[in-house]
Amino acid sequence: MEIEMSPVKKIAVAPMSMLSHIRKNHAMEHATIHILTKSMPGVSFAGYSLIKGYWIYGKAELQDIQKAAEMAHARLKNGERHLAVHPNCGTNIAMTGLCTAAASMLALAAEGDDDSDFNRFSALTSAGLVGALFGRPLGPYMQKHITTDADVKNLSIVSINCSSLHGQPVFFIKTAID
Repeated sequence: MEIEMSPVKKIAVAPMSMLSHIRKNHAMEHATIHILTKSMPGVSFAGYSLIKGYWIYGKAELQDIQKAAEMAHARLKNGERHLAVHPNCGTNIAMTGLCTAAASMLALAAEGDDDSDFNRFSALTSAGLVGALFGRPLGPYMQKHITTDADVKNLSIVSINCSSLHGQPVFFIKTAID
């Protein structure tokens, strides 16, 4: 016997389900890029995750992307959760920027009206450095616990398509959650 979910509960659950898909695809994106950069040294890759899959940008062949995506999926399923965190992720940049801005705002709030421009500059520079120091470990922490989900056991790769953006190859790895 199946129990029907109320319309209100469906609305509340839908965003969480969408976020879950994006987090899993974000983990797959990072793992795929880890594998690509190891197998193709000197080639730069970037990615972008969505609900229905993820994009990989970089000079590669479709077979390279397919092999890396399948290997990423297998390795994440086998517990290699560290592959879900990537040092070049935008989350790292965002957290460093957020911490730097917050520390600078605190420094400005603590400054008196009679302080010289040099004192204000020194305080902002120091605050920015402190913010950047706090942001560095916060980025990977946020990736591990919030922006990625390395549990991809119920995720499958549906297809991989290649297209071109400004003359450069881009690949969309379409995924589905079972």
